[in-house]
Amino acid sequence: MTLTHSCNTPWADNWLVDTGDEPALHHGLSAFGKMVLEEMNRLGMIVDLAHVSVDTMKMVLTLSKAPVIFSHSSAYSLCQHRRNVPDDVLRMVAATGSLVMVNFYNAYVTCRDTATLSDVAGEDGHWAGGGWQCPPQPPHPSPSTDHMDHVKKVAGAQSVGFGGDYDGVS
Repeated sequence: MTLTHSCNTPWADNWLVDTGDEPALHHGLSAFGKMVLEEMNRLGMIVDLAHVSVDTMKMVLTLSKAPVIFSHSSAYSLCQHRRNVPDDVLRMVAATGSLVMVNFYNAYVTCRDTATLSDVAGEDGHWAGGGWQCPPQPPHPSPSTDHMDHVKKVAGAQSVGFGGDYDGVS
């Protein structure tokens, strides 16, 4: 269950707080929000942080007794959209065994109207001759520019997946 969408709830602040479009009501979770998180953990519910503020992300990752997910978010350092996950939070994701499911919505991947698969997951090869062909590795690898690799480098391979939102992405 996601804790917010595009408005604050009585238990958590949403991502629009970080844009300045909405005021912070709880600076993360309210006292009731901490109870909601505790009950979600007790019931074995998956906590989704895809639409929350950075303060909410940090508070939940600190307090949760179980790993959480970002069901459809990308790397903030590659695209400064407030729905994306900053590197300091990615390190908390790694420390808690949590998961960032990289979104492939243009605005969260390139901060523009267009994006390609290589912006999300790179282009490390192609299908040819009945198998996957990998290109030769350059002698000096370039820095990561795709979201999957970035999350993997900061949080670890166990912390990254694909996340297309509940309706895919149209």
